[in-house]
Amino acid sequence: MKRLMFFWLLMLWLTGLTIPLTAQSEYRVENQKGYFKLPFQLINDLVIVPVTVNGVELSFLLDTGVNATLIFAIDGEIPDVKNTSRIFLRGLGAGEPVMALKAINNKVTLGDAVSEAETLYIVEEELIGLSNRLGIELNGILGYDFFRDFIVNFNYRRKFIKVYAPEIYNYKKCRRCVDIPLIFDENKPYLEAKVEMEDQEHNMLFLLDSGSGDAVWIFTDEERGITVPHPSFEDFLGYSISGSVYGKRSRISSLSLGDLKLKEVTASFPDSLYVKDVSLYDNRNGSIGSQIMKRFHYTLDYPGKNLRLKPNLDFRKSFEYDMSGVVVQHTGQRIVRHYEAPPPFFDVEEIQSDGEEVSEITYQLKFSLAPQYQIAEIRPGSPVEKAGLQIGDIILEINGKPAHKYSLDKISSLFTSRDGRLIKLIVERELKEMKFTFMLKRIL
Repeated sequence: MKRLMFFWLLMLWLTGLTIPLTAQSEYRVENQKGYFKLPFQLINDLVIVPVTVNGVELSFLLDTGVNATLIFAIDGEIPDVKNTSRIFLRGLGAGEPVMALKAINNKVTLGDAVSEAETLYIVEEELIGLSNRLGIELNGILGYDFFRDFIVNFNYRRKFIKVYAPEIYNYKKCRRCVDIPLIFDENKPYLEAKVEMEDQEHNMLFLLDSGSGDAVWIFTDEERGITVPHPSFEDFLGYSISGSVYGKRSRISSLSLGDLKLKEVTASFPDSLYVKDVSLYDNRNGSIGSQIMKRFHYTLDYPGKNLRLKPNLDFRKSFEYDMSGVVVQHTGQRIVRHYEAPPPFFDVEEIQSDGEEVSEITYQLKFSLAPQYQIAEIRPGSPVEKAGLQIGDIILEINGKPAHKYSLDKISSLFTSRDGRLIKLIVERELKEMKFTFMLKRIL
């Protein structure tokens, strides 16, 4: 697989987040057909959809790993919600529980799906930092409250979902499809899969977590012989609402979902410190994330407790870790200058010079705001560290192209593109421009 997000997106930041369950209003499809199609943005393999809350248009992450609807207070600004009260939440990570606001009786709309009295949980966006790490303003996360009322088809290749009212949906015959039963606990979906590693097979139970940017997370269990395969390396795994999560990264020989087998899958093994205080389903062995799910056209059927998988063209692509060893984040905007040429049809000023006519073309110097990208983490021993780059460096150019002309998604693709690829960076450090060169290196 040539495309993989940065390490900060290979995370389980909200998978361990369990919110007290409350009665919710139902979503319904407000059209005569009973279904609708909705395009989405695919950013670092995460599905971002437009959502309207109380008439305000926002952007939300669709995430099967959360059991409620979260909305972010950005820069201390509380969104326009109704009837709030305080609660405390805990996720993965070693930090303390964080305060949130619970808001009831809010109108939420996604495409033609509407809920008139939705309960929302408001947390500070900077606690999670998704906007900086995705390069877009993300306003919230939509999970179980939406999925429970519909059957949803995901098409990652063409970037759309189809949402159906359960009473009108009929499964079609499909020879290449596999149906996987879903098991629910605290409104989160779990599924069984077979894992092969270190020449042993294990039947495991995984949380289905479309909001995790990793392929698979596995919790070690020495009594069952579930340990970290060799070779492996220590790494920062991601962010939780309760703090940073650390552990090891390795590969498993295969992951089988029914008759569908994925080989040489990248796998993360969080340290037990970060999961011991979190309420997890007793038999759960880990989580399956978007690096797995993007390889299928899949039908998510909460009402029928079923997941139907059909391999797409990405199914056999290799799994890869980032080959640079750098974590890049969006840190606001910077002023950039550029020269603007005149339009193709314009009057040229004629100037006499020593008896000859000279045509003068005037270019305008313009200034504009553009995204700023900064190095947030560096993996010890990585190509980036060996080249001399440092945390805090602001990236100005990548391979001769201004950095602001890239999205974070494109930078991620470049840094995971090919073993041995030459990367040239110009960065700003303490107001000085510096040049660096390194080669991408496959880590496992």
